[in-house]
Amino acid sequence: MTFDSHTKYIAKMLSEEGVKFIIPPYQRPYRWGINECETLWNDIVNAFDAFNDKDDSDSGDEYFLGSIIAFKEKKDEFQIIDGQQRITTFTLLFRAFYECFKTEKAKEKGDNEKAFGKCLWEYENDEGFHFDKQRLRSDVTTEKEKENLNKILSDTIDENLIQKDNKKIKNNRSPYVQNYLYFKDRLKEFKDSQALSWSKFCKFVLGKNLFVLFVVCDSQESAMTIFNTLNSRGMPLSNADILKGYLYKHHKEQGNIDSFIAQWSGIEANIESMESNKDVNLDFLFLQYMHIIRAENNDSDTTHLTF
Repeated sequence: MTFDSHTKYIAKMLSEEGVKFIIPPYQRPYRWGINECETLWNDIVNAFDAFNDKDDSDSGDEYFLGSIIAFKEKKDEFQIIDGQQRITTFTLLFRAFYECFKTEKAKEKGDNEKAFGKCLWEYENDEGFHFDKQRLRSDVTTEKEKENLNKILSDTIDENLIQKDNKKIKNNRSPYVQNYLYFKDRLKEFKDSQALSWSKFCKFVLGKNLFVLFVVCDSQESAMTIFNTLNSRGMPLSNADILKGYLYKHHKEQGNIDSFIAQWSGIEANIESMESNKDVNLDFLFLQYMHIIRAENNDSDTTHLTF
């Protein structure tokens, strides 16, 4: 098993020409909520404040955001193995930044609108943005969640999706919608309260300050090994997540992976539709099966299975 690792500034990584990031079907769904977004936002603002307080603001202080581990399936197309919560959340943050500049005059927005947009969509000098060619694609979400993500990553966000006083949207459980709205509100507050620092803040986020360790695996087998063993940090895998990884590997070896993905997505969609019963979830349904698998494998580890 070999790896190729590089330090990448988050905005530059997301905006590299032709690069696309895929959340593969064996991953867990996107689960970060307001608490995780608030922690990330506070970390960025605190890092900016420390940077802004320095007499020499060009000193280039850097802030480490964690690692992104991927498998390069095709040329310039990466399957995210570890770090999808982070990379998805930054995509939502940059979409909120982009929205901030849409109503500004050309002089006020400068190159910021284009710079943040390039983190979201492919761009050609002669044609502009290709809004149908998004940098991020999730193959793990239900059809309903894919629709929510696609609406947020469209050129113009439907106001019916984000209108807060709309009862239907107010009760929307989509983490994509809620987290996008959170960042949109935080950016508006920052811009209103710190207008003189706004341009510098945008430059800080886009520049050589916020970085990740980008690790690319040599094979999908390595990816599956890491997926099943590396998640002792960050947001821990649930029982259903572990079982999904195990079943994905099994069905892939059997050559019927498409059927498994369709069946699993159908189960998730049915669970998602049962909003009135909060006690029903994938963990509840598969917990007994997990106990059986662990017993058969003599495995008492709570973070991963050994096969």
